[in-house]
Formats: sequence, structure tokens, C-alpha cells
Amino acid sequence: MTNSSEFTDVLQSRDPCVSNGIVISIDPIDPEPTPIRKEFTYDNSFHHEHRGNSEGFKTLTAFLCLMLSAFLNFFLLTVIHDVVPRQPLPDLTFMIIPQQRWAWSVGDVLSTVSSVVAFTIIFLHHQRWIVLRRTFLLGAIMYGLRAVILGVTFLPPSFHNRDEICQPQVNRTAMYGVEIATRFLTYVITLGLTSGQDKILCGDLMFSGHTVVLTIMYFVQLQYTPRGLVILRYIAAPITFLGIGALVVSGGHYTMDVLIAYWLTSHVFWSYHQIFEMRKEDRPQAPLSRLWWFWLCYWFESDVDNGKLINKWNWPLEGPQKMHTIMNRINHKLQ
Repeated sequence: MTNSSEFTDVLQSRDPCVSNGIVISIDPIDPEPTPIRKEFTYDNSFHHEHRGNSEGFKTLTAFLCLMLSAFLNFFLLTVIHDVVPRQPLPDLTFMIIPQQRWAWSVGDVLSTVSSVVAFTIIFLHHQRWIVLRRTFLLGAIMYGLRAVILGVTFLPPSFHNRDEICQPQVNRTAMYGVEIATRFLTYVITLGLTSGQDKILCGDLMFSGHTVVLTIMYFVQLQYTPRGLVILRYIAAPITFLGIGALVVSGGHYTMDVLIAYWLTSHVFWSYHQIFEMRKEDRPQAPLSRLWWFWLCYWFESDVDNGKLINKWNWPLEGPQKMHTIMNRINHKLQ
């Protein structure tokens, strides 16, 4: 036993590869130690940064599409005002309820209130860029459809006292271009809200743009509100339908204008969400992919995860920290 211990001590003193009595052999064929390979770990911080930039760019593009559709509507109104006939069509609502001009301001106010509530929900949503982009896209689709219809069929104003409400029609003269430009700039500045004007341009009837706004804002509140705020849905419904009703009672729209607008908007909104909440690989083969706007929107949804968005809220700004704490508490109660 003594000899074995002495032998080990001798080896340790002579060979640095011997440690604690254990002999570490080195292959003489490969005297160099084998380098240790470090496992490569993927840093996804660049991916998240790239995705964030992509979401912002896509949202800006969707907003530009919406502005293009809206400005096209404004331009068409400035032209068709001088083309449409003046004798109104018969309407069942007008036969039952006398037209009330004050109701038009009510429709403007209710659409503004609904828009403020909907955009507040959007900016508090933790996936705010996606929701905001979808809202812009849906608005662009609907106003694009509206521009096509406005440009092909001209309905007479629905006001009974149209001469007191509608601006006079202008004959095409050398100054006609200046008149069109003035009208267009006025509508761009006021964003189409005409409740404060003495006389307005008439002819943009089929279908109701106010109803499109009211309906999209209503559906946004239904789709992206946390479950704990279900009471908000019961408040949004009467605001929406009272606003739509006010548009007809005011005489600003025929009944068919608002019915078709609500019907089209509801179909486009829910079809959009149904198809883009499917798995990405299933979308091109889905029956709804035959819709004309599907491939226009496919790129905008390419980076969005499969399934329905989770409706959670957070504070959109970096500070103050107290707001983040408050929003976390609110979000916890709403789930």
C-alpha cells in the first residue's frame, strides 16, 4: 500500500496530467487538446426589433390607404354635387317621421363619441399596432367600395328642403376648377363633418359613410374589449344604432343607405377577422380567400401570430411607472 502511494506521488510530481491519483491519458496520435464547442444560442432581440419596425411601417401604409380612399370620396362629392338630380326619392321612414335637421348633429356627435372610445381601447390594447392597422385597413376597404358606388350611380339628395340645405349647383365655367379645389380642401380640413355648415354639398348617399364609421367603431369595441368590460358593449350598441337612426331621421340619408352600409361593413369586418385568425398555412386555401381584398391584406397580416388576439391592456408609454402599475391592476381585474 505504501509503494502504491509513493508511485502515485512520483507520477503527480512528474506529470501535470495526473491529478488526485487519477491518471489522465492523452492520445499520442492527437496531442492537441480538443477544443470545446460552445452551443450557439439565438438572440431574438433583433427579430423583435425588426418586427416592431415592420408593424409600424405596415400601420403607416394602412393609414395612407385609408387617407387615399377618404380623399377620393371627398373629390367625388365635389364633382357629383353638380350632377345629381334634385327631386328626392320616396322613402318609408320619411313618410312616417318628418325630417329633423337637428338629428344630423346628433349623428355627428355620437359617431365622434364612439370613435373616441374605440381608439382609446386600441391604444390601451397590448397589440395596439395590429388592431390600429386592421381598423385603418377596414376603413380603407369600405371607403374604397363607397367611392366606386358614388362614381357610377347618382342619387338625388334626400332632404325635402334641399334648396335650404344644399349648396347651389355650379355650371362648368373657366373657374370651375377653382370651385372644385375649394370644395375639396374644405372637406379635407373638416374631415367630412358638415354639421356646423349652413349649406353642404349633396349627393354622397349610397352608402352612408357615417354608418361605416359607427359600425367599425362598434365592432372594434366588441372584438377588442377585455371580458371584464362587457358593460361597455351594452353602452356601445345604443350609441351606434341611435347614431344610425339619427342620420335617417335628419333626412341626410335614405334608409337604404344606412342599411346597406351596416350590412356591408359587418360582412367585411367579420370576414376579415375570421380568415386572419386562421392558421397561416390554411388561409390561402380558405373559401374566403377568394374575396377581392384578401391578397391586398395578406401582407399586412403576415407577421401576426395565429389565432385571436388576447385582449389585454397595458400603458403605451414608457412612463410614468405609476401608470404601468395602475394598468396592471386594471388589466388583472378585467381578465
